[in-house]
Amino acid sequence: MAYPNNPSSPTDVLSALPAKFEEAKKSGQLYFFPSEARDVYSQGRRFNLRLCPALQDKQKAKSDALEAVKAENGGSSSGSPDRKRARTESTAAGDKQNTEEPFKPPYVEELYVGCLEGLEGEEGMSVLYSLLPEHILLCPPSYQPQSLPPTPPQMALAYNILLTALRHPTRSRKLLGFYNGGEGAGASQKWRHLQFVEVPGGRAPVEEWCQSVQFSRPDQAIILPNVPYLHIIHPLPPHASVPYPPTAESNEQLVDILAPAMMKMFDLAFDALRNGGADRDGGWNLLITLDHLHLISRSLPSFPLPSPHQPLELNSLGYAGMMLVKSQEEQDTLIKATEEHGGLMNVLQKCGVPREWGEKAKEVEGIQLGSHEMDLGTLS
Repeated sequence: MAYPNNPSSPTDVLSALPAKFEEAKKSGQLYFFPSEARDVYSQGRRFNLRLCPALQDKQKAKSDALEAVKAENGGSSSGSPDRKRARTESTAAGDKQNTEEPFKPPYVEELYVGCLEGLEGEEGMSVLYSLLPEHILLCPPSYQPQSLPPTPPQMALAYNILLTALRHPTRSRKLLGFYNGGEGAGASQKWRHLQFVEVPGGRAPVEEWCQSVQFSRPDQAIILPNVPYLHIIHPLPPHASVPYPPTAESNEQLVDILAPAMMKMFDLAFDALRNGGADRDGGWNLLITLDHLHLISRSLPSFPLPSPHQPLELNSLGYAGMMLVKSQEEQDTLIKATEEHGGLMNVLQKCGVPREWGEKAKEVEGIQLGSHEMDLGTLS
């Protein structure tokens, strides 16, 4: 059992990932499902689809994975399905997972990577392994709701993980941070958790969608103009100017940048929903890169596919242009079902809210400020 009582640096945490992943997989505490990611072009835009056949029958896949671990370990394994995830409780009968609070310490030793010291007087954050070699979670050790946004200090820690990954002394890579705000946006747990994945090919498709967007001001949230749903983005300072390793001063400056950026983005999103007559129960998705923050309001949790396929579940990664399918047949069905309706971008449109709601909110904002100019974002 592990407790988050010895904070380390983001560099040390990321350095520990490869060995920790192998340890977790060999112990049986982490079920690794093989998958393959590849680029697909739809209506001229790049998407990245990850095919994971094991998800068609997760229980069987778990059993197969555990048997593979036992065989690799000579017929025995320290792990079991009852102890698989990140949280356990010690009882007279042994260790048993608490399914209601999987991110509450103490943690299963093999899935606990380390912890980071909190900023601005907040508690620290634990780093836990999830499913892939570079899929990690950043969680507070005490309960905070996933339905509310991360705090600016928590966002600063997330940014530091992205920056550290890029400037890592022995293995530079590009990670994407994301947060599923509520069940309607793909949140599988009510306990707050930011997530990070390594980006296939080093660049998420969403970064290409906004690469030509021009910002008239560096401190204002705008609406991405070239997508059919409401996608709010806010620029961040050039990451080359941010110190590495992080310092107390750079962390303070980072929090001061992220706090108003988050507030402006959510204000615009809520104004858009109000102007559109929609409720706020659909949830929202947040993407974090070194260049931008992205906020997407949701109307549906999944995209319907023709029978006999189940609806395609969509979380923040979908709005990064990265989707998960369970079979080649499902992928082919998805592409065929959308090709006459705007391609895969139609999936995001159906599960998001109309961009026009945000444009109306910007128009109202301009009138209130005595200006008829709307900063909606332009393409260069």
